[in-house]
Amino acid sequence: MAATLLGPTLKRMMAPDPKEASFAVRGFDTSNPSAYKQLELSALQFLVGFEFAIEQKGHEALVTRLETLERDYRGFAYEGAVMALTMRDVLSPRPGNRLVESFLSGPNYDSALGSKHIFMAYIGLGFALARLPKALWRRALPDQSKLVDHPTLNWLAMDGYGFHMAFFETAKWVDAQYVGKRYPWPGPADYTNRAIDQGIGRALWFIHGGNVEPLLAAIDKFPPARRSDLICGAGLAATYAGGVEVEALEALWKGAGEYRPEVAQGAVFALRARVVSDLVNPHNELAAQVFCGRSAEAASEIGEQEIVDLPPDGAVPAYEVFRQRVQNRFR
Repeated sequence: MAATLLGPTLKRMMAPDPKEASFAVRGFDTSNPSAYKQLELSALQFLVGFEFAIEQKGHEALVTRLETLERDYRGFAYEGAVMALTMRDVLSPRPGNRLVESFLSGPNYDSALGSKHIFMAYIGLGFALARLPKALWRRALPDQSKLVDHPTLNWLAMDGYGFHMAFFETAKWVDAQYVGKRYPWPGPADYTNRAIDQGIGRALWFIHGGNVEPLLAAIDKFPPARRSDLICGAGLAATYAGGVEVEALEALWKGAGEYRPEVAQGAVFALRARVVSDLVNPHNELAAQVFCGRSAEAASEIGEQEIVDLPPDGAVPAYEVFRQRVQNRFR
């Protein structure tokens, strides 16, 4: 297989060490073996996708390799692939080399390339931002007009950034509840941190190995203003990545209390990502019933409906309007 000349260099400079994804190395909760092993494998598949894309020349060959991976974990591999393509774009000596745009463009989630994984792709882009100097962030952002679905979904990149920081710098971002400043992101600074919190919430599902009680206890340690976004992220991860039985999902739903609409909204986003990429599995269907009271397909349709006719970005980003519309369906 042909490899890019830049790929090996980037792999040495930027590729996460597979040991970094080990729950034992990270000090994550491993008390539920079946849950943590599935979640750990999801993280490892991310690294597989990164390695595929950092050196692979040609999108079709890359997709062929990604499509050989298990369906349950394939979305994570696409995340990693987009992280790698973003780094290749940013650090390429050729200006305007938009690998990400060409990989994700295509009408109606064209399965020939990566566009049907657009939701996970934005998260992978956020992982790249976490490992790039902030001075290069703007160069990393693709032209939204060339990608499928609504441009407001680019906020998922900051979600991905938050997940990365919480996963790899847990003591700072979770234990010390760090709040970042001065992000070169095209959006209000206060909402940028809210989107990051949604990613931190997703990471908490992994950090606590799918164990609901310590997860909820960790969220309760954060200031009240941050909890709704954190638990929304946890609901998204519990739906998409899973690793648990119905009892754990029901415990999360019960424990969410006043934040149940946020959990349902996170589930809708996860299910939309699974449905669009044709990767729905039995766990996703189970989570859809527990969190949304309907099938994965029907829950996904809520996301499809509520993103229509969003207002322009203002003091409240259109992305937050979208989230509130979905949450209001469950209030």
